[in-house]
Amino acid sequence: MKIYIYLLSIIFIAINLQNCNKVKNKIKNNMQGPNYTYKNAGIDQFYYLTHEVGNATATIPLLKPYTLFRDNSSAAWFLDTDLGNLYNELGGGISPLFNFNVNDSMIYGYKSKLIDENNSDFLMPEKWFIISTNGKKLSLFDKESDFKAELKKLNLPEEMLNPDEVYEQFKNDPILPWFPEDIKKQLEEAKNKK
Repeated sequence: MKIYIYLLSIIFIAINLQNCNKVKNKIKNNMQGPNYTYKNAGIDQFYYLTHEVGNATATIPLLKPYTLFRDNSSAAWFLDTDLGNLYNELGGGISPLFNFNVNDSMIYGYKSKLIDENNSDFLMPEKWFIISTNGKKLSLFDKESDFKAELKKLNLPEEMLNPDEVYEQFKNDPILPWFPEDIKKQLEEAKNKK
């Protein structure tokens, strides 16, 4: 009888270890660790990191050094204007960023209004914005019509991109349309060597 219980215990342990290994392998395969393909190719990490180094903050590179960030505890995207030493009357960034586009040296888009849940007196109004990275200038607009008139004047397309959709695309393929041509070429070559 003791041998029977002993054998059942060993079989039970062996089955559990096998299942643990299956789960461990599944988790390992689904984890997104650093991709050394691009690093080993000598490509600037600004153009391929989907998460900020050391934490789980999702990132979308725009025009260096401008990046969109999304903390995993929030669904809101944040455009850090401090990175480019850009004066911003709204503070250190533009958030919550609802949509955007990048064209040549321009970053533009829309941020929805922000109401502080803890302080109902605090309201940051909705704004449309255009950043000229060459001139290091941020223009804010209170009205969509004024924003669209400026886009037309600057010959910029009105099409806007959803940051969540762009991020999903970027995770699968780090080549974004606004990247410099030499960076796109390097990323493509490294990707093909995988």
